[in-house]
Amino acid sequence: MKKIKCFRNRRLSYLFFLSILFTSLFSGCNSLDHVPDYSSSPIPDKQISQDNQQAKAKTLNSVIPEGSKIDDLDLSGTPLVEASTKIENWAKDKLEETRVLLYNNTEIPLTLTDIGFEVDTEKTIDQTQTNPGTIQPSVFKVNSEVASQKLQEKLTKFNTPAKDAAYKIEKDKVVIQPSETGRRADVEQLISKIENLTLSEVPTRIEIPMAQVPPAVTTESIKDLAFDSIIGEFSTNFLVKEKNRSANLTAAAKALDGKLLQPGETLSFNQVVGPREPGTGYKEAYVLINGEYVKGTGGGICQVSSTLYNAVLLSNLEIVERMPHAVVVGYVPPGQDATVNYPNIDFKFKNNSQSLAYLRTEVKSGVLTVRIWGKKTGNTVRIERQVEREIPYTTKRRPDPKLPKGRVVRDQGGVKGVVVNTWQVIRDESGSETKKFLGRDSYAPTNRIFRVGT
Repeated sequence: MKKIKCFRNRRLSYLFFLSILFTSLFSGCNSLDHVPDYSSSPIPDKQISQDNQQAKAKTLNSVIPEGSKIDDLDLSGTPLVEASTKIENWAKDKLEETRVLLYNNTEIPLTLTDIGFEVDTEKTIDQTQTNPGTIQPSVFKVNSEVASQKLQEKLTKFNTPAKDAAYKIEKDKVVIQPSETGRRADVEQLISKIENLTLSEVPTRIEIPMAQVPPAVTTESIKDLAFDSIIGEFSTNFLVKEKNRSANLTAAAKALDGKLLQPGETLSFNQVVGPREPGTGYKEAYVLINGEYVKGTGGGICQVSSTLYNAVLLSNLEIVERMPHAVVVGYVPPGQDATVNYPNIDFKFKNNSQSLAYLRTEVKSGVLTVRIWGKKTGNTVRIERQVEREIPYTTKRRPDPKLPKGRVVRDQGGVKGVVVNTWQVIRDESGSETKKFLGRDSYAPTNRIFRVGT
């Protein structure tokens, strides 16, 4: 009787559930919104499969699968928690095994531990999980900076520095000392070579790779720089009997002699010759001031700068700074002089060629010569001048009570002033000429001066 009553109650409950369901479906009632609709979002078979696989893998991975090896170390069935220790113990013996680095029959003993190599146990174990049941290589862990430093210390004895080419000047010729290629232990390549092996593959004897070290200055580059001929030469005359002036001129010429200019280098006359003072060895001689010859320290220096200026023009090197005298001088034509006055007025030129420029000076028998050596180009240079106008000088008479009355002595000869235009004419091997205007220079007259006894 109780069973029948229970059955009826279940049946009534079932019918009641169906009535609510049909009402919801056909009348749009939302009374069942709270009931989850599992049929509307079924779980994909693929997801179920992946979940099953992951669960299965998790179970399998609690121990390392059968057949799994790292190099020659069998890890089959090893619990994961023990694998790291097992690998470290195995690796320790191999890392501390003595190996020999070789070069030219010279041996350097060391261990991989000495140079900072370790086995990365974490990555090594990961390989057994990614590729279960296979033989996998050990994975090195190395601090490249530390390894490089330690290897450099051990292998520095094999390094030979490169030798740059050099040159010296002997009898106005460039004598080249050839360059030599150096060598060094290629530490980076050695580290990479070991890293790409497994721990079991690292041999007990390892050849040290060597790299060439090229010289910074090669023999060929020096050959390109070397001068081979005189590209510009100019001479001026002076009076040997003027002892002080000759001494000053000789000292300045000596300071310039042997000066070597690299391509692109600029020479400053004042910087090379230095201050013209008694303390630097210069003597008192006549100098031109305001159109008159008076005594001053360093007389004769401007003849050296002017002679150099003309040699530079004939060499076709670049004039950087040049100033003419205020009056015409006797040792070069107007328009071809270069005055200097330390430290304010300078003469500068630049070696704008691709080879060395080498200065030689010679003072002999009243002749000052400046020669500039360089690489022969086939060009020739000449200087052309055109006098625009002349300015007459005046004559001055000055009374001198030290002279007998009526006696006349000429102190200074007169020189006309002049305005002159100057060009540099460059002729190439084909005969074509290029005319370069150098400047328009104005020179005041030098007055003629007499002393008259009173």
